Amino acid sequence: MKKIFVLSTILIAFLGCKKDNTLEGNKPKLTFKSVSTEDVPADMKLLSFTFRLQDNNGDTEAAMYVNDIRFDDETKFDEIFMPSLESHKGIKLDAEVTLYVSDLGDDVRLRLREGRDPDIVPNPDTLQYRVFVLDNAGNSSDTITLPKVAVHR
Repeated sequence: MKKIFVLSTILIAFLGCKKDNTLEGNKPKLTFKSVSTEDVPADMKLLSFTFRLQDNNGDTEAAMYVNDIRFDDETKFDEIFMPSLESHKGIKLDAEVTLYVSDLGDDVRLRLREGRDPDIVPNPDTLQYRVFVLDNAGNSSDTITLPKVAVHR
């Protein structure tokens, strides 16, 4: 009886330790890796968030959907274009993607400081986003809430 118990315990432990499949099915997987800083000084104009994007069948859209938690509308996600992703169409994708938030130039859609009333916004302001990606079949990655970042003026 003891032998059966020990063997079944070992078998259960072995089966429970199988390798996790990093990608299941056709759903894209977006993983947060890092943020350039969690405390942006007044003279810093560029912040970057880095992600790992994986997709088994390579049909991820060339956009990331971003919701700015600072504002009240939890359902409004801005579409941020990810250039060069379309060149991987149909190929298993395992890429590093960077989302920029900046006060430099008009080509960056997410702003660090602009567009908010300086008399109402505290210093430092707190910046936080939720993000996800879609594939062409409509499969969505999990929505990730990024860490809060303090932005000084």
